[in-house]
Amino acid sequence: MIKDFDFSHLIDNSLDAKAILRSGIILYANQRFTDLLGFPQGEVIIGCDIFHYTHPDYHEIGLVRRTCVVNGDVVPFIEQKLIGFDGRMIDVEVMAAPLLHSSGEIFVHAIFRDLSGIKKKEELLRQSEKLSLIGELASGIVHEIRNPLTAMKGFLQLMKSYPNPEYVDIVLKELNQIEEIANELLQFSKPGERRLTRQNILEIVREAVNFSGAESFKRKIKVELHDHPQREIEILGNKTQLKQVLLNIIKNSIDAIKNDGKINIHISKDQQNVYIHISDNGVGIPKEQLSKIGQSFFTSKEKGTGLGLMVSFNIIKNHNGSIHIDSEENHGTTFKISLPLANKEALPLSY
Repeated sequence: MIKDFDFSHLIDNSLDAKAILRSGIILYANQRFTDLLGFPQGEVIIGCDIFHYTHPDYHEIGLVRRTCVVNGDVVPFIEQKLIGFDGRMIDVEVMAAPLLHSSGEIFVHAIFRDLSGIKKKEELLRQSEKLSLIGELASGIVHEIRNPLTAMKGFLQLMKSYPNPEYVDIVLKELNQIEEIANELLQFSKPGERRLTRQNILEIVREAVNFSGAESFKRKIKVELHDHPQREIEILGNKTQLKQVLLNIIKNSIDAIKNDGKINIHISKDQQNVYIHISDNGVGIPKEQLSKIGQSFFTSKEKGTGLGLMVSFNIIKNHNGSIHIDSEENHGTTFKISLPLANKEALPLSY
C-alpha cells in the first residue's frame, strides 16, 4: 500500500526541494530535489538511501534528528552538506517534520533549501573584507616606509654640511628597515604566528631616538632620552615592529609641536612590565577625540590618515602590551607604552 501511495500532491508544487523518507530510504522526491542533486534525466532516486547523498560528517546528527521526527517532533532547519550526483558538495539547510501515513506509520517529510547562492555571496563578502583589510594594512605599511625615508633624507642633507661616517651607518640601517618592512608586506599573504624573540628594549628605544634625530634637528625640537640605569631590559618582541611603533609616536610628537619644543622619553620597569613614556609639549588632543586615536583613518592632524597609530596599537596588542594616551589641549600629549618583560605575563598599566 505504501509503494502505491501518491506523495506527489504533497510536494510536487513546492518551491523547496522535498523528499519523503522511510528509515532513511527515499520513497519520493520532487523535481526540485533531483535538480538540487544534479540528477540527469532518467536517473532514478527512489529507493536510494539519503545518506548516500549526505556528507558523512552529518550522518550522526541525521540519525538523531530522524529518531526525533519518527517520535512525532519537528526538527528545525540546520545547515549541512549534500553530495551531488557528480560528487560536488552542496550547501543546504534542512528541516524535517513527521508525516503520518494511513497505515499508521510515521514517515519523514524533509525540506531542503539550497544555500549555494548565499554561501557564494558570503564568500565574496569575506574576500572583499579581506582585500579591504589588505589594502588598509598595505597603505599603513607604505606610511611606515616614510619614516625611514624621511630620516635618510635628513641625514643625507646633514652630510652635505657636516660629513660624519656615523650618518652613513644610520642610512644603511634605515635601508635595512625599509627592506624588512617590504618583507612584512610580502608575508601578509601568508598569515601565521609572528615569532617573538628576546630583545633589549633599551637598545630599540635608543635606535628609534637616533633615527628620529634628523627630523627633530631640522624642526629645532630637542628629544631627550632619560635612559634606565640598567644596560638591558629584555622583552619578547619583534624589533622592527617595535621600532616602527616608537618612530610613529615620536614622529607624531614632532608634528604636534608648532614651534621650538621638547620631547621627553622616560623608561621604567617593575617586576612584570617595562614602561615607555613619550611626552611632548605640542598642541595636545581634544578629549572627545582621545578614544578614537588608533582607529583606522582617524587623525587629529590636518594631513594624515591615522594608519600609523592604528598599526602601532595593533603591534603593541600583538606583543601583549598596551598603549594609553594622556593629553591636554595646548599643553601636550603623553603616550604610555606597557610591555611585559620576558617570561612574564602582562599586567594592566598603572596610570
